Amino acid sequence: MKRLQTISEHNGVAYGRAHLLFDAEEAHGSAILQYQGYLALSDAFKCFFLETVEQINTDCRPKIKKPVSEFYPVFVPRVSHGFLSLCGAERIAIKGYPFQGYTLLRNIFDNLVLSSAALQKVTDFYSLEGLVPGNQFNPDDAKKLRKKTEYVVRKQMTGDQSGLPPVTIAELAQWDALFDYETHGARLSATHAMDWMKGQGALPVLPKFNEMSFAMFMNRYSEVAWMLHRLIPVLQVAEVPFSEAWREKWQILDESFEQTVNSLSEQLGKAIGAAIVEFVKAKFPFNGKSTFPL
Repeated sequence: MKRLQTISEHNGVAYGRAHLLFDAEEAHGSAILQYQGYLALSDAFKCFFLETVEQINTDCRPKIKKPVSEFYPVFVPRVSHGFLSLCGAERIAIKGYPFQGYTLLRNIFDNLVLSSAALQKVTDFYSLEGLVPGNQFNPDDAKKLRKKTEYVVRKQMTGDQSGLPPVTIAELAQWDALFDYETHGARLSATHAMDWMKGQGALPVLPKFNEMSFAMFMNRYSEVAWMLHRLIPVLQVAEVPFSEAWREKWQILDESFEQTVNSLSEQLGKAIGAAIVEFVKAKFPFNGKSTFPL
């Protein structure tokens, strides 16, 4: 530790250069405070999710007397993992790494689509995990089944067998391709180093607020968070439904997400906003009264 401290001293401060990162991260966090509508929706969504889990743990679960589906304990952790991953992606983006946060949204989206497909019996939760009841587990077979299941789900949820209009399918394909560009090769992030690559500027390694980069994360976060919000009601079982007050809160958030997502089309003329609205309503067709269906 002494040797590490010695080689990292800068201007008389131990690990001084690391503070350049810390200061830049704080400055970036302050810069995004201008997006008050986004922050209000995001924080309200977090509050609602935490309130829901609290209600399940303290009120609903003790009242459940009948056996629930074997798939319910598989579904619930998928939802909670989606929530934690969204929170993690947002923390990363707020601190000044929006494209790094953006890449995390891709995996969250994939898992939410798979979960919704299983709830609608396009597939089942066993297949999502690569399992065949009664068969001995084999890692290679499990991997093949997972890939096959994901392929089938994609075709029926976002592809040519989805029943969605061709223009919507095309917009979703482009939306998905942008995730690929960044997740596999960081091609979007590379644009920030363009001046350095041309020999016209320093190599950017400190977080620096860029309106376009954060807006890209912010829009995709709102879209994916809305998909997760649509799955939250399915946490309730028919025997012990949530309260009417809970459903009213869910509805307010649902309407707010739709308005936010659709604003890309209504205010900026971008077709992706309307396409996501159509996709979410068709492929995440749940509401405040939905209960675990299996």
